[in-house]
Amino acid sequence: MAAAKGMLPLANEELFEILVALNADQDEDIRVAAAASLDALDPKAFVAISADANTPAEVLAFLCLWPRAPREAVEAAVFNRATPDAALALLASRSADASIIEAISLKQQSLIRAPEIIEAILANPARTPEAERRALEVRQEFFEKRFGARMVAEEQRARAEAKTVASETISVGSIEDLIQLGLIEEGIDDAVVTEYENEFGPFETAEPAIDEVMDVEQVIGEVINDIEDETVRISPDRVPVFQQIALMSVKDRVMLGIKGTREARMILVRDPNRIVACSVLRNPRLTDTEVESVAAIRSVHEDVLRQIGMNRGWTRVYGVIHNLVRNPRTPIAISLSFLNRIQQRDMRALSMNKNVPDVIRQTAYRLYLKRSGTGG
Repeated sequence: MAAAKGMLPLANEELFEILVALNADQDEDIRVAAAASLDALDPKAFVAISADANTPAEVLAFLCLWPRAPREAVEAAVFNRATPDAALALLASRSADASIIEAISLKQQSLIRAPEIIEAILANPARTPEAERRALEVRQEFFEKRFGARMVAEEQRARAEAKTVASETISVGSIEDLIQLGLIEEGIDDAVVTEYENEFGPFETAEPAIDEVMDVEQVIGEVINDIEDETVRISPDRVPVFQQIALMSVKDRVMLGIKGTREARMILVRDPNRIVACSVLRNPRLTDTEVESVAAIRSVHEDVLRQIGMNRGWTRVYGVIHNLVRNPRTPIAISLSFLNRIQQRDMRALSMNKNVPDVIRQTAYRLYLKRSGTGG
């Protein structure tokens, strides 16, 4: 208590250090006495210890956040290497002094060690444009880019592992391998492939980029869960085969899309590359039942749905247009063009379907009211 009241014969710096410690004491009376003693001190007398690297970290943290501390003392504490990063984060979030926030933004190593400082700077309305620029640069350079690099490295490792697993099971490296695996339909003229390439090619012959590789396990899981037709169901045992196919070039995948069996078609129509996905629609063995199933797939590329919607032969099938208008990925213009053909019972369900775009749902509701005679 004597120390808290400043009654001990101590040097100014020693007294300040003790008062800072006692200001956080468990005893309320001691805390109150220490706070009163701190209020009686001249804050300008402590600028020197703010810059001293030997000053205890808790004292520097206190100086950063002490309301009575002059700007000079706070700035000195900010640039002191011994100042805890947690104190800088709190200061960056609380300070209304733009020059202090800018000073914190200069401590790149602290920003790297404690990214919460970056977020505090960016969330403080008192920040300067320069402080914001520095904080954003550090976040981009040391977190976003490096995180992205780690993600790429992990994807590359996963891709290498997938290749290893697949190669241990089966090797897919040529058309002959695909024929042997029963993935190529017989009797389909190569001219269909050539015509498609003349229209959209030339196609890439290199392996796809990491972010363009299809997630085969997920896709096969979708096919197994979503397709009721037993003739298009796919065994999970085929995952290694399609993992290798997913790593084939666009040119090879297009060839398989146009000449492949029903099994291959239902996988490749979900390919993230629209050229590959749309190639399945050029397959002469594609049936109306398959098209009806494809029209319902929510993960398929919208260009696939657009081409289905523009094909008069397929859109003569009611199931196809019904699935198109219910699919949230179908281009709105395509869906709108088929609404008049939707049956009354399906129109009512569509008008309450929250998964479709608002304009489709609202238009369906108006049409339903009009047909049922309940509209205004």
